[in-house]
Amino acid sequence: MKKIIFAVLFLSTGANQFAAQFSAGILYGPRTINDQEIKNAYGKGTVFFPYFQIDIVKGIILGMGYEGGYARTASLGLYHEKGTLDIEGYEIFVGYQLKIKSVSPYVKLGYNLFSYKQTIASPFLEEFKVHHQKTAVSFGGGLKIFIMRFLYVSSEVRYVPLKVKPFDIEVDLGGFRFLGGIGFTL
Repeated sequence: MKKIIFAVLFLSTGANQFAAQFSAGILYGPRTINDQEIKNAYGKGTVFFPYFQIDIVKGIILGMGYEGGYARTASLGLYHEKGTLDIEGYEIFVGYQLKIKSVSPYVKLGYNLFSYKQTIASPFLEEFKVHHQKTAVSFGGGLKIFIMRFLYVSSEVRYVPLKVKPFDIEVDLGGFRFLGGIGFTL
């Protein structure tokens, strides 16, 4: 069955159009936080995003990546209790990428599973802990500039809406990512 599906896909796209390419890279840069109180307490921070993608049919990309690096510590409240906030996530994405000489603009849509943890150490309460997961759909776009046939530098802007409600109030941990990086294609 798999061979039949592959043959149909291969023949329907044309043998010269089907050329699977593999790309991998890493992006790094600042991220924003939408919630003003969280932003005031913990700040914006930075993230890194290693990824792997396959160009399955001319222009169509499919990939996955990991977003990490946002781990912040702050002094909170009237008594300056130590608070930590850690947000990380996994993403599966699909997109469309053009190849115009040595430049490749692209757009993508992702499905994300984020984990967010907050701990507040207080002598007045038991240690306050939040550890939850939430899914979100992200979207973004970027540009790859090939400096060699197989090596490129890239920039990407991505938005992730991530409204969470660990207790009674909703908190917006979503925001923009402004990333730059490097990658290679095989």
